[in-house]
Amino acid sequence: MTRNVRWGLVVVVGVVLAVMPALAADRSGVAERAAAWEKDYNAGDLAGVAALYADDGCRMAPNLPLAKGHDAILANLKASKDQGVATVKITVTAAESNGNLSIGAGTYEISSADGKHLDHGKWMLYSKKAKGVWKTVCDIYNSDMPMPSGKMQ
Repeated sequence: MTRNVRWGLVVVVGVVLAVMPALAADRSGVAERAAAWEKDYNAGDLAGVAALYADDGCRMAPNLPLAKGHDAILANLKASKDQGVATVKITVTAAESNGNLSIGAGTYEISSADGKHLDHGKWMLYSKKAKGVWKTVCDIYNSDMPMPSGKMQ
């Protein structure tokens, strides 16, 4: 082999090895489900959001008890709407799957109906595929903003 062909082969193999994990990393569609979560929440379709979770799924929202199960997750989502969270912007920064399990992470920003910035922070979720469908088993999110004074004891 000539030197240029060998280097070309090394570059091609390197690119393939670098791209393969990225292509395989999000077989669970974390980014697609995050986009669906955002779209449904912002449209007020809270039942659509809750449907993204496993029947025994959970949400770990800051400063609230664990919401476990479909009804508790739906109530948690309704409470956030009632408290003025009108829109959520979700960004996925990491997603990886292995078999029927996946994890995802990212950032979020929430705003009121008038566009006022209410909060921003980070999130993580873990999902499982059952009967060919990926569902969120549990997610957690927490703020990057300082806690309001008088809240911490």
